[in-house]
Amino acid sequence: MRRCGVWAVLAAVPVLASCGTEGLDRPSTEACDALAAWAAAGNPADQRAEVTARVGDLLEQSHSTPLTDSFERFRDTREEDLDYAAVVEAGANFLRACNDHGWELSQG
Repeated sequence: MRRCGVWAVLAAVPVLASCGTEGLDRPSTEACDALAAWAAAGNPADQRAEVTARVGDLLEQSHSTPLTDSFERFRDTREEDLDYAAVVEAGANFLRACNDHGWELSQG
């Protein structure tokens, strides 16, 4: 089973200007950062539960987040039922939603 690295995942995330999109609050931004860090580490299966819990906790702290649907799809994609690539793709979709709402991968 092949796992995509952060560059393969982020290549699927279009770099768009945030024209007309709402910005993310601090907890939502941190949730994006947490999932991006997991992707950068190679999407390790043994850390998925931890990153899922962290992102979920952060989104619960958010006053309003447009990321809930994409997070729930990531959370509910089970590697036992599908190829692990489906989990990685669900993570990429979450990062795409982050990007669509003005989040950018920090450099460094």
